[in-house]
Amino acid sequence: MLKYKAFIIGCGKIAGLYDDFDDNQIYSHARAYFENHKIDLVGCYDSNFDRSSQLAEKFETSSYDENYLEAFNIIKPDIVSICTPDVSHFEIVESILISSYVPKIIFLEKPACDNLAQFKTLINLSNLKSVKVVVNHSRRFDELHKSLKHKIQGNFFGKLISANAIYYGGWKHNGVHAVDTLNFLFDDELEIEQLINTNDSFYDNDPNFDFKCRFKSNKSCVNLTTVNEEYYQLFEFDLKFENARIRIEDFGNRLSYEKKTVNNMNEKVLVKSELFIASDLRSSAMQSAVKELVDNLDGGSSLDGCLLKDIAKTMNTIWEGKRWAE
Repeated sequence: MLKYKAFIIGCGKIAGLYDDFDDNQIYSHARAYFENHKIDLVGCYDSNFDRSSQLAEKFETSSYDENYLEAFNIIKPDIVSICTPDVSHFEIVESILISSYVPKIIFLEKPACDNLAQFKTLINLSNLKSVKVVVNHSRRFDELHKSLKHKIQGNFFGKLISANAIYYGGWKHNGVHAVDTLNFLFDDELEIEQLINTNDSFYDNDPNFDFKCRFKSNKSCVNLTTVNEEYYQLFEFDLKFENARIRIEDFGNRLSYEKKTVNNMNEKVLVKSELFIASDLRSSAMQSAVKELVDNLDGGSSLDGCLLKDIAKTMNTIWEGKRWAE
């Protein structure tokens, strides 16, 4: 059976260094590759060779301490995952796209880049080299979120009245997930109306921002607020529609659905109900993402909706937020 070759740059948490094989939820690149029967994880690289050696040993692959571009010429991977610190994403992807050997797919952790000029450069280079740059905005791959999007777009809950989202861990680093999830679910674009508050995060030069926003097309009000990771991590959504209320909690692992009804006093109230949209035994978002990469290489999935070009609205909001805070 034909197997595709995957290579990882950056060997920290999301790459798989701390992934637990006893955990049913697969969140890392390395483990998703390792457990997909159509992929060989052929190598990894990190500027800290001890870390890449640990990841290589854990997932039974090879660790490289020389220039990763030189390794590509020998290994010729089909997929390259970029799991390095945020500030390095643009430089690494650009270096790959202008190199003599380019993979078929670059699987890039968020945020994709720092500004519009970098974004345009990567779009142009990826088009020139016919390389698909897939950004890991994980909710775009998650079956629960995709099913919920389908119902929202089908007007199952009625028009959105308002939304609240809570995130942690920096505007660029994790706020981008909150923004992208909302843009994805409602096929719209958030516009910032007011900066409410600012507080520090664990990430250098990436504070947390509380914003009052509004969807460009829908016009509904959206409040983005934060919790300091010093206390705990919290990532959830509260969506209020004409005919229902949806809460997405525990990082997308728990969904609460309340449906509008009229009680015996002729009052409009919300009643907890069941919403059949996805199995609790579904694959993790990372597993689904890797499966879509493989399907694309097999000639199936086009990866539309998950490519660099598809997150332009999200990045516009992130850059707009930075301008508000300056």
